[in-house]
Amino acid sequence: MRHHNISFTRLTPFVLGVFLLGACSEPSNGTSAPQATAPVAAAASDEQFTDVVATVDSEEITFSLLNTMLNSSAMVGLSIPALGTPERNQTIITLLDKAITANLLYLDARKQGVDQQADYQQDVHRFEDAILASLYRSNVLYGDIEVSEEEIQDYFKRTAEEGEELTDDARFAIRASLRNAKLNTLKTRLRSRIREGATVEIEPGVLNPDGDEARTDETVVARVDDTVVTWGEVKELMYGADKRVASAEFLLDSDTERQKRLDVYIDNRVMAIKGRAAGLESDPSYLERTGEYRKTRLINLHRGQLISEWTPGDEELKVFFDANKDRISVPEMRKVQMVVLKTQAEAEDIKQRIDAGELTMFQAAMEHSIDPRAKQTLGDMGWVSHGSGFPELDEFTFFLEPDVLGGPVESPAGWHLVKVLDVQDAQLINLGEPQTRRTTLRLYMGEKLDSYVIELRKNDFKVAVFEDELARQFKREAEFIAGLTEQAAQEGSITSAREADLQELIAPDARD
Repeated sequence: MRHHNISFTRLTPFVLGVFLLGACSEPSNGTSAPQATAPVAAAASDEQFTDVVATVDSEEITFSLLNTMLNSSAMVGLSIPALGTPERNQTIITLLDKAITANLLYLDARKQGVDQQADYQQDVHRFEDAILASLYRSNVLYGDIEVSEEEIQDYFKRTAEEGEELTDDARFAIRASLRNAKLNTLKTRLRSRIREGATVEIEPGVLNPDGDEARTDETVVARVDDTVVTWGEVKELMYGADKRVASAEFLLDSDTERQKRLDVYIDNRVMAIKGRAAGLESDPSYLERTGEYRKTRLINLHRGQLISEWTPGDEELKVFFDANKDRISVPEMRKVQMVVLKTQAEAEDIKQRIDAGELTMFQAAMEHSIDPRAKQTLGDMGWVSHGSGFPELDEFTFFLEPDVLGGPVESPAGWHLVKVLDVQDAQLINLGEPQTRRTTLRLYMGEKLDSYVIELRKNDFKVAVFEDELARQFKREAEFIAGLTEQAAQEGSITSAREADLQELIAPDARD
């Protein structure tokens, strides 16, 4: 099987069309469907498949990654459709588009040197230290805490009631309890073990609250071997619950609490130093977690800086709001019940009978309305917005007082009796309102970012999607689910046995 590399300006509409998945998607922001460039063969045989479904220059996007993204609780706003369904395929394609965008921003950030900025470097170093400290604590200080069978038997004899048997579940619980007890014992003497062989010096009086005003971020508060710890590194740790970054008055005023927090910071610094010396920077877990962090942090930092540069002035935002009111504002909505009759005379007669209490609107809709859905809906049209119906009927409905039976009014569909059951006022119609401004600014920034990313796709970095591999992965998932379904339907399967048990539980007693 050969891969075809296809470059896109917008991905989703084209791919959905290629795979005929039974779903459809429109290009965002009104962009036209992308055009494919000439296909380029990729090296892959029919027997050897790769799970790479797209590349952005040298960055690879795998199908496994997209599934991980989909199953992550962090993917707010995206449902998780059933495996092997067209709906899941469509969601995967949406995530692929997001992953491509993220990689474009990542490469652009590196191109612009954002990864060389001091703030980014400090964030990465701080995260690396935290991971190294965690690995050193678990792998070296704690290690594998063994609990022997003899210890389990002894504990069981001391705590078990007469006649009680040592089951596998009881053995598992005892082992966990003894392990936790040993772990707690280790923790009580952990600091002395952490700092063995390390030189730690804390500057006298440096954490005294009286010196906060004169203290600068460069002030050295401690030395750990050949490295220094500055006030700027630990200052955030010294804030109380009511933290305000710019307000020194919210700094902790307890020397004891400050010392406790500084000790934790120094312990982590020492463990990070020892972790590096122990070669934990080669640990697969360290490499994976720090690699993910570097990339994610760089993307977020770059996106934030771009958005800061694009912040519009009041006049520019007003022009954007005026041009996009239909997309920003929420129009007035009315919940409507309606009866449709053939003639004006019939409509007036039904109205009189409703006003006299001889009929309800529900009865009139079910027994007399010519709307083919009336027997099911009982005339309930749901929530409608201004301009969504016949002009004459629309104007009448949106001037009608709630709970008043109005009409008859004529439309091409017949003669209508109308009652407004509820009204939802228009929202986000004044840019001066904070919520409207936030919504407008979010849409403005979204469009700026979309345009920026499209330019990156066109001019700076090559985007290639392997549509045959993506289709193969979709097919593989569908076949997997079909196989499970077939197995479940077979006589004697676990599923059929459980269904039989359930039916036996809920079936009426034959004796009744």
